Amino acid sequence: MSATLKDLSTEQFEQLIERAIDRRLQVWLEQVLDALTVSDDEDKAVLRPEFAASLRNAITQARAGEGMDLQSFREQIGR
Repeated sequence: MSATLKDLSTEQFEQLIERAIDRRLQVWLEQVLDALTVSDDEDKAVLRPEFAASLRNAITQARAGEGMDLQSFREQIGR
């Protein structure tokens, strides 16, 4: 059943935004990983160690379900 934005509660709207952001970030991460994955025929990409560590950490957190809801994020940034 579809609803218009005016029919949604603030919480429902925030959940929609969160899902859209989560999906977009997942697509972005997959694109980054695809770009970094090279076949034997291609040149080997060299990642800076701190960037590679950051990517591994982000993937681990995503797989563990660690994340932040929009309200918590707003509280952290003082909004």
